[in-house]
Amino acid sequence: MDIKTLLEGTIRGEVKNDAETLNINSEDTSIFHIQPECVVCPLDTADVQALVRAAAEHKGFFTLTARAAGTDMSGGPLTSSVVVSFTEHFNKIISVTEHEAVVQPGVYYRDFEKETLKHGVILPCYTASRELNTVGGMVANNSAGEKSLTYGKTERWVRALKVVLSDGNEYSFRKLSRPEFDAKKSQNDFEGEFYRRIDTCITQHHTTIVAAKPPVSKNSAGYNIWNVWNEGEDTFDLTQLFVGSQGTLGLITEITFGLL
Repeated sequence: MDIKTLLEGTIRGEVKNDAETLNINSEDTSIFHIQPECVVCPLDTADVQALVRAAAEHKGFFTLTARAAGTDMSGGPLTSSVVVSFTEHFNKIISVTEHEAVVQPGVYYRDFEKETLKHGVILPCYTASRELNTVGGMVANNSAGEKSLTYGKTERWVRALKVVLSDGNEYSFRKLSRPEFDAKKSQNDFEGEFYRRIDTCITQHHTTIVAAKPPVSKNSAGYNIWNVWNEGEDTFDLTQLFVGSQGTLGLITEITFGLL
């Protein structure tokens, strides 16, 4: 069985391998050109979960790479295997208030901003490519723009994330107090093990982690583990691991932003 046939039996969304689709998804705005085997457009979270479970079950047969608008300049959304495209169906603005917004990753920033401006607020980490990029791409890249020296990068404005992890389940992440974090660690399941491993890493290597933080105003290298534990507040925010990780740690299905 080829990959396309397998995935067509896995999800309700589209599975494409026509020449035009493959060509479009072979490039972002970097210098690279890598043609995927096929492109899938998950219809909903259940489809994303099914994709991750299928990839685990058929390990080595195919991999999954998240993509939205493809404005990245590093080749992040490119793969020779399976592109998971979020612009087709994960493009809903769920809610917007004067203080925060809940949105799916495939929403274009230009559409998102129209809704936030109705409330007199913006997401101030918007990029120069604001007419082209999506909010999911901003999270994946830890994007920044003209206001970022004053208001910070995307990492500062992410309040919560829903993410499908490697076990094929969707989890919610937000800033936790110490008691809330300890409660997560006490769970006897995949999520509990995830929190325990993060805690062990931070606890055993805290000095090294802090020392490794780049002394720059804009860091888009990803895996910002030094941002997880706020020692002064004794809070833990695992959204910070996913911001800038280029979709490599999980597939984001929903984002909650703070607004200015």
